[in-house]
Amino acid sequence: MRYLVELLAVVGLGIALTRPKLLMYFLLFSVLEPSKVFCLGNYVILGTINVKFYEITLLLIYVGAVWTRRRALAAPFTTSFLVLVACGIISLFRGTVFYGEAAFNQFRTFFSMGMFIAVPLLYRDPRELAPLLRFFFFGVIAMGALEVLELIHMNPLSNWAQSDVRYTSVLSGTEGALLAMPFIYIVANMHYLRSHHVTAVLGAGWCVIAAVFSASRGVWIGITGAMVSVVWFSDVQRRVAIISSVVFVSLFLFIFARGVYIERYEMSMAERFKVLLDTQEGTAYWRLMAWRQMVDDIARHPFIGVPFGEPTIFYVYKMGYYQENAPHNEYLKIGRYTGLIGLSALLWFLCSIFADGVRYLRRHHYSPEYYEMAGLLSCFVFHLLTAAITQTFTDMVISPVIWMIPGAIKLYMLAEPRGGMAAVRANAKP
Repeated sequence: MRYLVELLAVVGLGIALTRPKLLMYFLLFSVLEPSKVFCLGNYVILGTINVKFYEITLLLIYVGAVWTRRRALAAPFTTSFLVLVACGIISLFRGTVFYGEAAFNQFRTFFSMGMFIAVPLLYRDPRELAPLLRFFFFGVIAMGALEVLELIHMNPLSNWAQSDVRYTSVLSGTEGALLAMPFIYIVANMHYLRSHHVTAVLGAGWCVIAAVFSASRGVWIGITGAMVSVVWFSDVQRRVAIISSVVFVSLFLFIFARGVYIERYEMSMAERFKVLLDTQEGTAYWRLMAWRQMVDDIARHPFIGVPFGEPTIFYVYKMGYYQENAPHNEYLKIGRYTGLIGLSALLWFLCSIFADGVRYLRRHHYSPEYYEMAGLLSCFVFHLLTAAITQTFTDMVISPVIWMIPGAIKLYMLAEPRGGMAAVRANAKP
């Protein structure tokens, strides 16, 4: 149907101006749906503008967040975030001069950064996020089921849903990261999920098992770091329970999953685990080569980086042939395009968000809000670690979800009554 995308965009604009939170559900659906058409499919607007559907959704969410904002527009912004965005825009402007449209195509992966601002503008109170979190939880479980069925060649949708966009990655790092987040958050909040204890335990168990089956080095390291974070934020009694559960799940996976063959790595799970820290293993070796090239690029343009649009191609030997791949280190990637100034702004931003969350924990010691924040911070730690060896902040599929995490942390901070915990207790008195 001609102009179908334009018509849907107009309908979406109407939703954005009236009920923009509904678009958040569609955004999560586009991230989780099997064909990934809504994430990675290209569409032409008015015969000239080539965009991806999720970019249209993000733009509509941003418009809706500003139009229906629940607090002052400037409230979510931080100095570090503004500096990072400014560095990116400068690099984009330089790139358009030298490389034209290619600069925009590289910059578009940074578009999801706006979710950090959109979440605190769309929601007044963290409790309003609960339905969205439940939707994400059950959506991830369904996605994981399809991916596992694909892994064992029993997916009934595999042939039906094929398109020019690859249907499934067979539990790659992206899917593994999506599966890991509900597990981490549930483990951190298990003490306060008694009314849904069975559902939470079964869902968390399924998510972590499927995430481990991704055989992604980044996911495995990220889960390990996130669980250390969860244990650190827990009281002594819960630490024992969490550590015992992790040991039990690890033994279960070691016994029953070690012989599973991972087609995309051409090795079993046991062999994959053995080469986890082997720098000469294929996927580790080409990462090191790519990182060295990015370090060289940063050294050539240390302050403002190379402009967007400058080609950077890395090849990976995979499944018997070489294929083009992206540099799997977000810190170096952002440093390459924005220089040391932009990289410093990114690190400043990430550290300040984490520090804000820790200060929030100190003010809400072992309350329900404490464990909710601990879950968010642990998910944040997961992505901070995986960002060092894979794509997260600028990945077109998962990045909107990742930028929602610091946005949610900021929402908790902005929704907190002035005066910290003393004000919270005072407001709770009859």
